[in-house]
Amino acid sequence: MFYETVQESPRIAQKDYATAFSKGLVPDEENTWLGMVFRGSGVPLEEHPCKDRLHMHGCKNCGSDNVLVIYAQWSVSTHSGDSYWDYEIICNECRMFTARSFNEND
Repeated sequence: MFYETVQESPRIAQKDYATAFSKGLVPDEENTWLGMVFRGSGVPLEEHPCKDRLHMHGCKNCGSDNVLVIYAQWSVSTHSGDSYWDYEIICNECRMFTARSFNEND
């Protein structure tokens, strides 16, 4: 199942993402081949290590690709092999947040 929202504030990333991180991309210390989490103040889509795995694209509100990825995570269930992912972007044009989530088992 694919889920997508547009909001005026972050839905997945922490609310203070812009000031809480000194880097645009901060990998979680627990990242493994079964799952990864990236947080930060934001990096362009083309610079994010999960850009192809999570099918990342631009703003749902205005269609711009001038966005920053502020949160991304993916994981694979060892039991079923199903994949799950979430990511959130902030648009540099309209300043809206787009969050996208996917789970393979629905």
